[in-house]
Amino acid sequence: MIRQAFVRSRPLRFSPSPWQVAALDAFAGAASITVALLLRFLDEGSVPATYAQRLVPWLLIAAATQVVAGEVMTRLRRPGSPIATRPVAPFLVGGFVGLVVVLLVNDVILREPLWHLPHFVACVGPVLASAASAAIRLAAARSIELEELLERPIVRLDVEGCAPLLVGKRVLITGAAGSIGAELTRQVLAIGPADILAVDTNETGLYELEGIVAGVRTCIADVADARRMRELFLRERPSIVFHAAAYKHVPLVEANPDQGFATNVLGTLAVCEAAVAAQAERVVVISTDKAVNPTSFMGLTKRVAELLTVAVGQTASSATVLSAVRFGNVLGSRGSVVPTLVRQIDSGGPITITHPDAQRYFMTVEEAASLVLLSAAYGAPGGLFVLDMGHEVRIERLAERLVRLKGLRPGRDIATRYTGLRPGEKLREELHSDDERLLATERAAVWRVEPAYTVDGPALLEDVRDLDQRRQSGRVEPMEYPALVRALIARAIGVEEAVAAAG
Repeated sequence: MIRQAFVRSRPLRFSPSPWQVAALDAFAGAASITVALLLRFLDEGSVPATYAQRLVPWLLIAAATQVVAGEVMTRLRRPGSPIATRPVAPFLVGGFVGLVVVLLVNDVILREPLWHLPHFVACVGPVLASAASAAIRLAAARSIELEELLERPIVRLDVEGCAPLLVGKRVLITGAAGSIGAELTRQVLAIGPADILAVDTNETGLYELEGIVAGVRTCIADVADARRMRELFLRERPSIVFHAAAYKHVPLVEANPDQGFATNVLGTLAVCEAAVAAQAERVVVISTDKAVNPTSFMGLTKRVAELLTVAVGQTASSATVLSAVRFGNVLGSRGSVVPTLVRQIDSGGPITITHPDAQRYFMTVEEAASLVLLSAAYGAPGGLFVLDMGHEVRIERLAERLVRLKGLRPGRDIATRYTGLRPGEKLREELHSDDERLLATERAAVWRVEPAYTVDGPALLEDVRDLDQRRQSGRVEPMEYPALVRALIARAIGVEEAVAAAG
């Protein structure tokens, strides 16, 4: 039996807000002057009765001075600053500013003997305060660990539980050069299959995968090429197939529906049918939460891909088990929101967000790959699985946390610009539609999707092939694809879906 563990996501490390940074700077200034003055008196052998009276005005002066010095440090560390690339220089400049201000106030303004500080104190206090301010900023600007951005426990799958499924088996992974495909390759190899073949059209990505993951074979092939897929599968005879190849970027698929249909729909059909022809034991198709009540063409194509796993399974004469896994957004995957935001922050901003209320479900790439393995181990024909990904995360909040984790201040050091929702994008994603419900499984945090509808597999396959023929003969305009795909979904699962799509 597969054991599944929950690893509590560590609290977001020290990432103070702008007000907290200012308060810490003020405290550092006041504490440093207090310590420096106390050290001087102790060195002299006694603390005078006027110690507290002498200290009071300097607490305010030192606190205000260090806030200014800290602001100088922060501004000089902004991306684009002339000395931002020199790690120590902003702190030295800020410390020098604090030292000069304290010395000027001490020697020019507060020359009254009661309040005048010994030069030892006037020099040591700002130096200690600047060191503290530098430490604050360095502590808040360490490298970012993606797991810190999740506000829920991390789900870890005991991969040894998948051993009976994978040990000694031939495994084929499409889209293996992508983030999920590459992680799948690593996790599968750790279990000990007889052979693993990584398939992708990305030649560079496959070359890099060979260098990172020893022992994997690679193959350049397009999943939308049905003849190539059938020949490849019949030659390789894989036992387990993970289909991760897809176009996933909503605006690009929206602008190129022909290619989106070819890869996401025809590619899924070609892989599933080739696997059945090669008598594979199991096929797992990777889907997305954008397939739920789809508003984008990418979501529509992935909705069809989910249904095709059922349709091919209905018509298959072999014992091949086909299932699908529905994901949210994968943190850190190429082209996803986090690398984009980090790149914008590193270049000095502004960070771009589609809408202040935009929210998404997030998971780590390790969780995504683990769920694929889990569904393969326990999948049933036509099964669709979803991981409990906790609550949705506001993209705006995620961006603010990333800025703060870089040791910068949202809205001041890094500006935010709202660009508006792109074509096909939603404000919020969903894990299941109204005509689906989530059923608990024996694995905590993994849910099975139970639909209220039935899939007319033969009708779906007929409609997909008919649309492909029209596409190849040039009888489909780009703007026609969404309506045509919605129509074939409606026919496959019933009138209810058609009414919902029209609404």
